[in-house]
Amino acid sequence: MGAHARQSACWIFSPSLAPSTAFRAGLRHDGEGKSFACSLPCNAEPVLSPVEERGRGRGTAGTVPISSLATVLSGRGLLGRVLLGWVLLALPLQIPAQEPATLPDPLPATAAPAASDLAARAQGAYRAGFALQRERRTVEAIEAYRRALELDPFHPRAHYELGWSYWVLGRWEDVVRHWEIAAGLKLDEPVLPEYLQRAREQLEGKVEPLVRVPIGTRVEGPGPGGRGRLALELIARFQHYDPDPAHPADVFDRYVFSPKSVHLTGDGARAYVNALEGFSTLVYDAQRLVRRKVILHRFGEGEGGLFAGTEAGAAWAAFPAGGELEHPNRFSGKPVEFAETHGGRYLWISYYRRDTDRLGALPSAVAVVDTRREEIVRVIDTGPIPKYLAASPDGRWLAVVHWGDNTVGLIDIAAESPAGFRRAGLIVVEHRLRLDHGEDVDRDRYCGYCLRGAVFSADSRHLLVGRMGGGGIAVLDVAALRHVGTVHGMKPTPRQLVLSPDGETLYVGSNVAGYVSRYRTAGVIGAARNGRTHLAPLRETRTGVGTRTIVLSPAAGLLFAAVNNGSKVVALDAGSLEPLLEIPADSFPVGLAVSPDGTRLWVTSQGRKRRGGNSISIYSVSLKPEK
Repeated sequence: MGAHARQSACWIFSPSLAPSTAFRAGLRHDGEGKSFACSLPCNAEPVLSPVEERGRGRGTAGTVPISSLATVLSGRGLLGRVLLGWVLLALPLQIPAQEPATLPDPLPATAAPAASDLAARAQGAYRAGFALQRERRTVEAIEAYRRALELDPFHPRAHYELGWSYWVLGRWEDVVRHWEIAAGLKLDEPVLPEYLQRAREQLEGKVEPLVRVPIGTRVEGPGPGGRGRLALELIARFQHYDPDPAHPADVFDRYVFSPKSVHLTGDGARAYVNALEGFSTLVYDAQRLVRRKVILHRFGEGEGGLFAGTEAGAAWAAFPAGGELEHPNRFSGKPVEFAETHGGRYLWISYYRRDTDRLGALPSAVAVVDTRREEIVRVIDTGPIPKYLAASPDGRWLAVVHWGDNTVGLIDIAAESPAGFRRAGLIVVEHRLRLDHGEDVDRDRYCGYCLRGAVFSADSRHLLVGRMGGGGIAVLDVAALRHVGTVHGMKPTPRQLVLSPDGETLYVGSNVAGYVSRYRTAGVIGAARNGRTHLAPLRETRTGVGTRTIVLSPAAGLLFAAVNNGSKVVALDAGSLEPLLEIPADSFPVGLAVSPDGTRLWVTSQGRKRRGGNSISIYSVSLKPEK
């Protein structure tokens, strides 16, 4: 399977499954060049109405198109339907089992079942497949859907969902085949023509090929400052696109679904990965390279006690009046970023949005995880789309950067217990966007200054925030809860800010521009306070379009950049910003984290437009003297 492109950004929440309520599906844009399908509530049931794609025959001379064959056999009663089922499923399936799936009992060989019995068994198999795919058990879901089609070849939704399962594995011929059959069964699905065409283009090689890096890939280059030789090597991976990998260090992990960000603990023992569209945070043993736990971000009636109320301070945003959301705290959260506080005791995780928030205009939330128990112990409401978190060096504040309305919230975290954490204030960057719930405006796309990356100054007095929309770095006075000014001069679309350990040097990664810049932190703050709006960087280097996360490795004197469009990781000399080497990464890399000793680099590949992604790669980093 290694030669095929594999991935779906949202296979489990395929558009056909969404009801026409607040949960309805549609393509969303995250403001950083990625589109994805909206998710369903975690208790969604498979619907039974006809679904699926155009049954256009792919026959050549001397063959019968699939749609014609379906027409002929469909008129032959029960026998014709069974025969067609075996024809459609004639291609052998060579995939390993994961766990036993619960499927209907096989038909007895001695009795011809009634049509109603066949339909009931087919529906049971389809429901089993749907449930398995919702749990990301793709291989078993395929087996269940195939069983449903053996029993009822004209089950359009089974064809449709089977196509999405094959999409995850990059089996484009199977995707096209089943979606064309579904379309021939007159599925009324608005997004079907678009995605069927995408699948055909994948099959015909008309799109940019995906990068899937073989384990053992190694690249060498000069070390920082000309000292020795630097080498990066892919040593392990967790992925959800190849259930039968060739290398034992290439692990098929069904929970790796749209991995956005990664965080390594201060001792380097654990790695946390936010699987955004999987509504989960994955916990890995970073030394043994095994998954140890999955933290789910799904809240129902039984989790009501986790939510902070008015005792956590005045709310930063309001839910709509009139009871449209009767239970706003029953939702699934899409985890996006991390921050660590209290010496590593608590890990904060922001929710890009609640799955009930169609337009990104409702309050979202942050979860507090007790790392000793690896459980969520507190959930605090925030403003809309809190894409980034930053903790102050003095341990007093957690900044919540709101992409959706040009604001930054501060949570007072001076208390030892999460019960004492309180929303303390809200800082507006120039002007706050309206969140009128009567307006049909998507605040993910129309996000104003699109605030994202942030860092506190070493003395915790100032917060610096990147403005991906409009450019520049906003400087905020923490004590005064005031926007001091915005400093331009770096390349447009600053997405990520990183400080050196002493706090004196500021690194800025510009996403669309594809640059990394270096500043004196005091210079940026001073410029804002003196009313200067432009400050040239000390140095800047082009890394490539789609420079997402940047991360500093002080132990090695390196700065790494994940380049999304180029499907690569670039290593720079942290002092000079000279490029040292670049190594391919699975399409399309987004998140980075480096171990405290600088010897391992974790890379998450989230995917774009339902392609690529579903991958967590671990690279070794070595620096050896010249021989």
